[in-house]
Amino acid sequence: MATRAELLDGAIEVLRRGDALTLDAVARETGLTKPGVVHHFKTKEGLSTAVVDRITQRWENELHVRLGDTTGTARTRLRAYVDFCLTEEFDASDLALLADQRLREDLSRQWVDRIGPWFGADIGGGLAQHPRLQAARLLADGAWFNQALGVVDMTDHQKRAVREVALQLIDDEEEEK
Repeated sequence: MATRAELLDGAIEVLRRGDALTLDAVARETGLTKPGVVHHFKTKEGLSTAVVDRITQRWENELHVRLGDTTGTARTRLRAYVDFCLTEEFDASDLALLADQRLREDLSRQWVDRIGPWFGADIGGGLAQHPRLQAARLLADGAWFNQALGVVDMTDHQKRAVREVALQLIDDEEEEK
């Protein structure tokens, strides 16, 4: 019998390949029967929520590594987010929050509740008052989203260059204060 973690890994692999996330697909991926999967995840919605939670946890762990032993300021959390999005490798599984149209609103809210504190929105006046910070955030979002979709394939050199531009936007904003 597969563990819950093994089933989630199987579900992530299904998404990584670009296949639809279904209980049947996870059963095939893990070598279980559908009732074996249902034992852990009663519904597709429960599976989808757990998958987004697992991916979000991986993101949070990586963001905390970049932040170090501190909770950081809104600006340092944004800097960690930009660094993460412009140095990591992403695939279709990182878009799990978009995997089911019926659940998109709930999964997006789940994602934003957990990853949102890294976006810099709580910087004094909000990002709307800081166009350079907003631009850095949007560069980061675009980089991971495009890589996960397989739309734009940047070389390591290009990723480093875009990362430097995004981080410079954050640093320049700080110097203007």
